[in-house]
Amino acid sequence: MPERLTRTPRPPSALVLAVAAALGLGVAGRIAVHAGAGLPHGAELAALGRAAVALGAPWLAVAWAVGTLAGSTGRAALSGGAGLALGTFGWYGLSTVTGGPAESYAGIAAAWAVVALAAGAGFGVAGAAYARGGRLARTAALALVSGTLAGEALLLFGEWTGRAGRAALAVELAAAAAVLAFGARRTVPLAAVALAAVVAVGVAGAEDAVRDTLRLTGWQGR
Repeated sequence: MPERLTRTPRPPSALVLAVAAALGLGVAGRIAVHAGAGLPHGAELAALGRAAVALGAPWLAVAWAVGTLAGSTGRAALSGGAGLALGTFGWYGLSTVTGGPAESYAGIAAAWAVVALAAGAGFGVAGAAYARGGRLARTAALALVSGTLAGEALLLFGEWTGRAGRAALAVELAAAAAVLAFGARRTVPLAAVALAAVVAVGVAGAEDAVRDTLRLTGWQGR
């Protein structure tokens, strides 16, 4: 009997991935901010949502995840960068619709979109390396996303003193550990932990500098 040809499923287009990431980030952000308003302890839930939305590393983790689905390095960079940039514009666009000052948001959105485009592209490539690279490439790619989550949390633990903010950062740290555990079988675990620690230190310093620079554009985030 002739052998059956098996077709490899074609990965989604970069545009589809980018738009899906942008919509997901925008919707998740709005839900985080407004969910629980009518529930018991709604004020505490709203404060937790605002703290979660103020975090940047989860956005980068989304770009990384998109990169694992992209099918090629170029498509991963395009979809990761475009997804985060579109998500940034979408977030500030929705903020304007709900009563924010359009004039001040325009400059802030453009500045953050530039950062999102570059960072999203890099994390998209890392996600592609995790999906299709060798064991060492997967180890480095996993350490990047885990260390980024941990680095941001460690940086902001020194700045956020409120209970909601600290709770959001604790969840982010737990997510960093979960990422390492998730990829343990496909990586070199001890090397991933060591690399993640190095990345965390670097990310803490880099994000601190980025946040200070963005404040010059009028951004008043935490």
